[in-house]
Amino acid sequence: MVIRLLAVPDYLDLSSFDEVFRTLLGWDGLGFSFHIHGQEFTSFLRRTKAQRKMLRDFQLRPRETFLYTCGGIDLWEWELRLLDSQAGNNGDEAPLCLAGRGASPPEYCGGPTGYRLMQKRQQEGKSMGAPAQVEAVIAMLTEAHPDQPASSWDILREAMDDGLRSIDQRLEQYGPLEPHHFSLKEANQRLAKLMERGRYRA
Repeated sequence: MVIRLLAVPDYLDLSSFDEVFRTLLGWDGLGFSFHIHGQEFTSFLRRTKAQRKMLRDFQLRPRETFLYTCGGIDLWEWELRLLDSQAGNNGDEAPLCLAGRGASPPEYCGGPTGYRLMQKRQQEGKSMGAPAQVEAVIAMLTEAHPDQPASSWDILREAMDDGLRSIDQRLEQYGPLEPHHFSLKEANQRLAKLMERGRYRA
């Protein structure tokens, strides 16, 4: 489980919040969608509407949740929860990460399912999807579906091989996964750089 505790001003519009959250994770991002109070605000269909809507416009109550989806390809879904709302002071405009748990997954690794498969492959190595295991599964499927032609099982073997090769390529690209690693300092350094670049407008 990946958790981030984030303090932001409530006058952030949804586009700016998306930029802050992606920066916090160390992601580039491509598109977003918010589901709040039964409404959907996306960067694909109603960008101008999403840009105008500020967090305070929704009048969220403490402990209330909403769904945030980022990444136009892998569609990472995050459940966001408002823990508290307080009046800010002068100088409180900068976003700040207060705590967290778990590493940010690689952004383009096939979404949550791809990330879990990468973790499993890293832990189990070649034993995950060993030829003997694959053949045992296919033998069970053959018994359950005797009417399927043998070519169907060859297609399945090839698909499983391709899938494992893809996972291995992603592991090689992103390096060893450290799913429990989290650095508060690194998270806030990324947010500070965002402020310095002037891309984020509080």
